[in-house]
Amino acid sequence: MSEKDSDIPRVIPRNLAGILVFLGEYPAHVALCAGLLLAMIAIDLTLPQILGDAITHLRWHVEWKAEFRPAIYVLLFCSLILIRTGLALILGPTRNRLIQRTLADIRSAIYDALQRLAFRYHDKSNTGELVSRSTTDVARLQNFFFACLFLSLDIFVSLVATVFLIFRVSPTLGTVTICTMVPTIGLIVFFAGKLQPRWRKVHDLHGEMITVIQENIAGVRVVKAFSKESDEVNKFDRKREMFIKTMTETVNYWASRVPIAQFIFGLTLPLVLWIGGRQVISGEVLIGDLAKVVFYLMAIGHRVGMIGQFTNILQNASASAERVLEIIHEPRAIRSGRHDLPPGPGAVRFDRVSFNYGGEKSSLVDVSFNAEPGLRYAIVGSTGSGKTTLVNMIPRFYDATDGRVLVEGVDVRDLDLRRLRRVVSVIFQETFLFSATVAENIAYGKPDARREEIESSAASAQAHSFISELENGYDTVVGERGVTLSGGQKQRIAIARAFLMNPRILILDDATSSVDSQTERLIQDTMWSLSKGRTTFIIAHRFSTVRHADRILVMRHGGIVESGTHVELTRKGGFYCELFSQQLERTREDCCT
Repeated sequence: MSEKDSDIPRVIPRNLAGILVFLGEYPAHVALCAGLLLAMIAIDLTLPQILGDAITHLRWHVEWKAEFRPAIYVLLFCSLILIRTGLALILGPTRNRLIQRTLADIRSAIYDALQRLAFRYHDKSNTGELVSRSTTDVARLQNFFFACLFLSLDIFVSLVATVFLIFRVSPTLGTVTICTMVPTIGLIVFFAGKLQPRWRKVHDLHGEMITVIQENIAGVRVVKAFSKESDEVNKFDRKREMFIKTMTETVNYWASRVPIAQFIFGLTLPLVLWIGGRQVISGEVLIGDLAKVVFYLMAIGHRVGMIGQFTNILQNASASAERVLEIIHEPRAIRSGRHDLPPGPGAVRFDRVSFNYGGEKSSLVDVSFNAEPGLRYAIVGSTGSGKTTLVNMIPRFYDATDGRVLVEGVDVRDLDLRRLRRVVSVIFQETFLFSATVAENIAYGKPDARREEIESSAASAQAHSFISELENGYDTVVGERGVTLSGGQKQRIAIARAFLMNPRILILDDATSSVDSQTERLIQDTMWSLSKGRTTFIIAHRFSTVRHADRILVMRHGGIVESGTHVELTRKGGFYCELFSQQLERTREDCCT
């Protein structure tokens, strides 16, 4: 789905009908599959006609010596079977290709949605739950597509056509069929309506169970460090038992009710044989026609049984469809603007900006300041003062609740989102590396970068020396999340990744928190030289990192309470001076310990 297409609002149902919309991308394949299936149904309905006529003519031959050529019926019957087999051989691969393409589109839509969803959505979502919806729920939709997609057409057309053919033989027998078939299907549908919420609960519990597994794997070092393995096993067991209990109750609910409905239709055949037999004796119905009705009833009975299985899969898939479509059609909180980013050195302006994550307390309150191009701005404050939230406004990880954030004089909400983020490089406090080579991680934002550019950026970030000592140098594959590297090494690779983008605006969110003092000084020297000509925002808790900034913004309770240089602020004796004194005191205590 393109950026342009994703901005067009569409009203799509968030149920199984919304999943079927994906089939609309392949109308020719759908039409071919439906046509082949209808041809096969026509053959299925013709075969009892051949058998019934053969039985009638056989009786006439026995009673009245009428001419009877069984070879004709055998040849016609076998010919139709061969044709049906050929159609099935064509339908199978065609249907499979259609389903696999549709499932691939659904997976792509989910992945696309996860990429475009704003930070707000990910903040309130569990990773395990999202993984469950992207994998397990799609697998359940696959079961629906393979087992039920064209089965519903088969059932509907076959039942309607079969009942019509029975009525042609005998309106009385047709009425008997209707009187047993309709209550049977009605009860199954009624029970199915109670089943869907149960399956939704089962799927939600499965997602919770996957979340426990995912969190345990991600936090395995913490678990082992605190010797909490047994507690984690018990937590998983509780989730598992609740899942199994709900699953068992759901399955038993269906298993105990469907046979009751099917029993009603089971009365049809003896009633038809009793009533139809009397009609044959009285000469109202030919014996071959009665045989046709029996064959048709057996086919209906088979399809009524299929309705039970079909409905169970349908409701299961319907619950999964809701969960999948909740992601795909989640309203897009951050939408791209239409304007190109004007040329400029990276001017940033906050105009009475306020922001609230959704709680009672705002994270930013009426923040206003101008960041002049090419200057280095340090942002300090106690934990929870809004430092990271402030810089997250610039690349639009979040949008301001009130006020405006302007880059090069244009509101960021009016700018093309992709181009905006291409000129803003962010180094997060928590470094994330992909399971790829070191070179690929550095060139993540610029995959076409030459090796010379990659090595130059690494050297600038004081990373070239340790990378060269790795087993395969820049071609060394780091483990998931960069687990094979130290915290300082990962941070330096992240810094190299940001520098390679050559941004107008550079955001360093406590970027040197995971490095030692010596490496910190080396990186600081590099950052000061590379930040020339671009606007730089530095969030840091170490005052050794911020004291040489061109301007320091001091935040408290979501607002800027002071601003100035390190010398100006320490002379002023305000909140910055208090923070600086506290850290200085802690440093002295550490030195004396």
